[in-house]
Amino acid sequence: MLKDQKNHNINDIEFKVIYSYRRTLGISVLPDSSVIVRVPYLTSNKTIIRLVQQKADWIIKHRDSYKSREQNIQNGLYVNDAVHSYRGREYHLKIERSGRTYIRFNESTIELGLKKTDNSEAVKRLLYKGYKDEALIVLTEMFSNTLTKFEAQKFKPTGLVIRTMRRRWGSCSNKGIITLSTELIKLPDIYIEYVIIHELCHLKHHNHGTGYYELLSELFPDWKQVRNDLRKYIT
Repeated sequence: MLKDQKNHNINDIEFKVIYSYRRTLGISVLPDSSVIVRVPYLTSNKTIIRLVQQKADWIIKHRDSYKSREQNIQNGLYVNDAVHSYRGREYHLKIERSGRTYIRFNESTIELGLKKTDNSEAVKRLLYKGYKDEALIVLTEMFSNTLTKFEAQKFKPTGLVIRTMRRRWGSCSNKGIITLSTELIKLPDIYIEYVIIHELCHLKHHNHGTGYYELLSELFPDWKQVRNDLRKYIT
């Protein structure tokens, strides 16, 4: 059997297999271009290999996309006029020399003020601080509005955490704490709404069984299409 946490290679695709008590098989391409195959325990090597081969084109596309993105960063993604996403729209960086550090999200630009405008690492840190600050405001408000919208469901989350998660959009703990990724602030609001509802449904169904999907379909009828579209924003 392909062992946990070991790297394997099929058709020039290097990947790691992680076994768990999940019911379905899934593949994730991470921002560092690594590939994770998550499968139920006792899944055969033949099944894993077949899955990777079937998804080879999709894996390579997203893996190479991340590699290209990393190259763009190296070539100066955090420089004046570079394009970044915010709530599903493209914004251009406007970097200005300033003795006071600041970041502002305007109609079509993200203004950043800092002492060293040619320090791409400092620009990156400031930009992501701005993303996090915006996420704390926007995601919290959307979460509250969603609870109000579905008040009849009597969802009772015990807490909301908004933090950087590069590999997941959200999660719901067994204790009822819902966590949302700050990366969501880059996406159109419909995806944020979907992730929030997805996690709220886990308060009643801590799995992806029939009951869970029935509830999700009731609250968000277009979830399949939105979920499929969300996959192009691999995190």
